[in-house]
Amino acid sequence: MQYRAEGHPQAKQESGGQRTDIFDGTHYCSLLKRPVTVNGHRLGHKYFEDPRDIALGFGTDGVGPFRKRKATCWPLLVYNYNLPPTERFHDDNAICLGEVPGPHKPKDMDSFLYPAAQELLRLAVGVEAWDTVRKEKFVLRAFFITVFGDIPALSMLLRVKGHNARSPCRLCTIQGVRIPRSSLTTHYVPLSRKNISPKQPDIDPAHLPLRTHETFMAQANEVQSAESSAESDRLATKYGINGVPLLSVLDLLSLPLSTGYKFMHLVFENLLPNLALFWSGNFKTLNQDQPFVLDRHVWEAVGVSTVASKSTMPSCYGAAVPNIATDRSSFSAEAWSQWGLFIGPVVLNHRFQHVKYYNHFCDLVRLINLCLQYQLSDDELSEIRTGFIEWVKKYER
Repeated sequence: MQYRAEGHPQAKQESGGQRTDIFDGTHYCSLLKRPVTVNGHRLGHKYFEDPRDIALGFGTDGVGPFRKRKATCWPLLVYNYNLPPTERFHDDNAICLGEVPGPHKPKDMDSFLYPAAQELLRLAVGVEAWDTVRKEKFVLRAFFITVFGDIPALSMLLRVKGHNARSPCRLCTIQGVRIPRSSLTTHYVPLSRKNISPKQPDIDPAHLPLRTHETFMAQANEVQSAESSAESDRLATKYGINGVPLLSVLDLLSLPLSTGYKFMHLVFENLLPNLALFWSGNFKTLNQDQPFVLDRHVWEAVGVSTVASKSTMPSCYGAAVPNIATDRSSFSAEAWSQWGLFIGPVVLNHRFQHVKYYNHFCDLVRLINLCLQYQLSDDELSEIRTGFIEWVKKYER
């Protein structure tokens, strides 16, 4: 429990410019200078002023307890960031606040979070507790510093539209577009808009129109205080926000910047599976004659090589990876991670008609490996940012 205040490298002034944990982030560092505010009233103490203050993270997601996965429930989990990274995410250290029953996702997640919000406001003020190390009473305080989940879960928590909306991003105000001359209502967010009619300005990924807490809350209040439901719907579509989220009562959360995207879902459950669909010619209705699509017998050979790799990979890497050509539905995020990082660069070598598609994949693997390091320098963070920008540009070209 003393890791945040005493065990973390930054707390010991030993970070050396390296980022190793959430406590190196700009949001947490900015909180150290701010007084605690509850219901608009500024209190006499600052965030994490006492080394015994507890930093918490909140997460939720739909869980299918049955094999068919048609019914879901939603556990409400809290993680204690005062514990070292090697311990904080162990099952016996997770705090389950409760569970939203199924079988469908909750229509009003805020109604289930209300008791937790009340307790967090009390904990921001402080409650009397006993310090077993120093043998004394003290005022215990605890704060949410981050909220996480996949896109549908965060869309409920923040009351935003989600990834299929015209304004799909909770972190910026980019606008999605529909496929020209198509009846499909799905929105996409390409950087280049040259084929869109009427033509829209291209998106510069290095200078996205990021949302701020102030603009997010102003737009959320505007939607919620609209004079009619029609006006509320119009504003919600325009902003991508359905109303004011309950989490906004927690002053230290900067919405939506305190709710980053989950790497596992973005990369290992979306990006890599979609690339596999591209390479096998099964991505939606795209023409199978595209140069990045592998011949059927080539893709089947990739699957056979994938299965054969289990005899040469240490078991500490994880479970054996299934056949990617015939059993892709059995792939978990762990399997995609193993395949993308260790197997794919080998079994895809010399498989494509044009080497640029293989090199493009290897560029992605290099960036993922950078992201998975236990510590990152400012230069490496810059390399990751510019690297993904260039990767997406090449992808569109």
